[in-house]
Amino acid sequence: HRAGRHREPGGEHQQADRRARLLEAADAAARYFQDQLTRPAGREALAYSEGRGLTRETLARFRIGYAPGGRSALKEHLAGLGFSVSDMTESGLLIHGDDIPVPYDRFRNRLIFPITDARDRVVGFGGRALAADAKPKYLNSPETPLFHKGTLLFNAAKARGPAHERARVVVVEGYMDVIG
Repeated sequence: HRAGRHREPGGEHQQADRRARLLEAADAAARYFQDQLTRPAGREALAYSEGRGLTRETLARFRIGYAPGGRSALKEHLAGLGFSVSDMTESGLLIHGDDIPVPYDRFRNRLIFPITDARDRVVGFGGRALAADAKPKYLNSPETPLFHKGTLLFNAAKARGPAHERARVVVVEGYMDVIG
């Protein structure tokens, strides 16, 4: 608590509750994307991932999924689980703004890579476009209360133990390079 600044009673507790709610939304989205990869709509994404050499075991280990092409598939799914539009926009799952009357899914028709924090909690996503002409090729979550791109390394939580055991770290640039 800084001198000269007044904090509302319970403010830290409310902030922790809000953060927990956003983590729940991100995890629910990751589960949804994983499920979609095995559905008929995810067939192209599954074929792409298998063509890149990813086994079903690898897909499960990294929680890789698929974001369907519709503008509101994830939004409707999460709303059905009780998440508000505010939960979804604040966690970076929806695109919104003053000039956008109805927020819509940020990730559409993309192979999805959940990004986790040091405690292996989903805090954001990277999405690889499936269409060759789609722009951008890779789309990441925006900066959110959970996701700070400059402070996260993809797979750091899972790599921590092996890196410590072997006293060696290998750093590569892309999601597929890390998985490989």
